[in-house]
Amino acid sequence: MSFIVPGQGKRNEEVARSEAGAPPFTPGATDLPAFEEPPEVAVAGWPEELQQVVQDDFRRTSALASYRWKTADTALQDVVRGLDDLLDLVAERVHAGEPKRSRRQTKKSTQGTAAAALLAELPFADVADLLGIPADEIDDILALATRRSRADRRTALRAIKQLRAQLQHIEITKDHSRLSRLFSFIVRLFLVLGTAVGSQSVSELVAGDPQLDAMIQTGVGALVAFALERSTAALRDAWHEREPATVAAEAHKGVLKALADAAPTDDNERTVWAFRILVCSARAWVACFQLEWTFTEKLEYWQVLDEIPEAIRTDSADTLRTLHQRLEALTPPKP
Repeated sequence: MSFIVPGQGKRNEEVARSEAGAPPFTPGATDLPAFEEPPEVAVAGWPEELQQVVQDDFRRTSALASYRWKTADTALQDVVRGLDDLLDLVAERVHAGEPKRSRRQTKKSTQGTAAAALLAELPFADVADLLGIPADEIDDILALATRRSRADRRTALRAIKQLRAQLQHIEITKDHSRLSRLFSFIVRLFLVLGTAVGSQSVSELVAGDPQLDAMIQTGVGALVAFALERSTAALRDAWHEREPATVAAEAHKGVLKALADAAPTDDNERTVWAFRILVCSARAWVACFQLEWTFTEKLEYWQVLDEIPEAIRTDSADTLRTLHQRLEALTPPKP
């Protein structure tokens, strides 16, 4: 970790640039990257708040890469406001995912051989990884599906308020590196919650067993609350500890494998199958965002991912195969 040194303005700019992912400054260089205005982001399934903040962040990072500090700082303010709007949606989803049953009722519903088998198949470990929770911090990830209570919801909402305070501080200090990390975390929160209670949740795509839907919602809600509590304690985010290209390659392979699996005919198994695809799609979305890949190619990749939920909802095996082929042709840059 580098540190900002008082009285060394030029060095501090270079530290901030480095931590924000911009190239190092070379005196006299004439081949610096040109500033690139982002194309308009218009993805049908995305809320307006997500489309706008993705576009603003591309403007910010492009300005950093081309040494346009004033443009980058202006874009930083737009990104901060956009993330604040996105946190409104996160808070709404946390409210919508509040458990309707007591912890005792939830625990009782997950007892029995059949319920335990379904729980074991749900990709909660992948959800935890997407949220940046180190694997060694969760002794029994399946226990989260039975432990969530209304106290977790209150914990999550308090942490969201603290994230807003961090955004306000970033707007004042113009800390681009910190904004990049917070941007990643908030977007991941938003996508994860979408798999359980949002516009692309499995319960809205598959008419499965309400009890299984409740298990998914409970497990995701507990993991989100745990991740938010860790973030306010400034604990490490394991998502950033790996090479982005390697993470993207793994995520891309994962979503292709999930799409290739045939949809089960049993309602409960089909719900598990659909949830796994949604989680894999969210992982591929975030991993792609962090890559050094042209913005137009990223948009094309995201647009294909955005078509997956509708294919699940309509139970179209042909469409899923077509999406698999399109994603294969859009393979992210290799490590």
